Amino acid sequence: MNGTKVIPHHLRTLGERLRYRRRQMGWTQEQLAVQAGTNQAVIQKIENGKSLRPRKIDEIAAVLDVNPAWLMFGDEKATPLTDEAREVAEIWMALSEGERERVRSEIRLLASRRMSSC
Repeated sequence: MNGTKVIPHHLRTLGERLRYRRRQMGWTQEQLAVQAGTNQAVIQKIENGKSLRPRKIDEIAAVLDVNPAWLMFGDEKATPLTDEAREVAEIWMALSEGERERVRSEIRLLASRRMSSC
């Protein structure tokens, strides 16, 4: 194997991981919602796969005592973003799709130049 941990079949989606951890905590959707400062409908939408990029994911992860990256992507090894990375992510989200594609192309070009110089 390449060291990548296989995510159990029942924990492959954000909703499945959220439901699994909520149940481990012994909470209802309503109880989790109150703890995270949101409402039960938000939790229900996440668990049912209707909300794939919830705004309250950091708060939900904090009250569930899990890493937000694990909750979103199943990545247990993820580390919190640095302030610089968070700033870049915020700028990225403000870009149009065309602007994002230009940035991706530029990053690919920079990376290929770096690889060829090694």
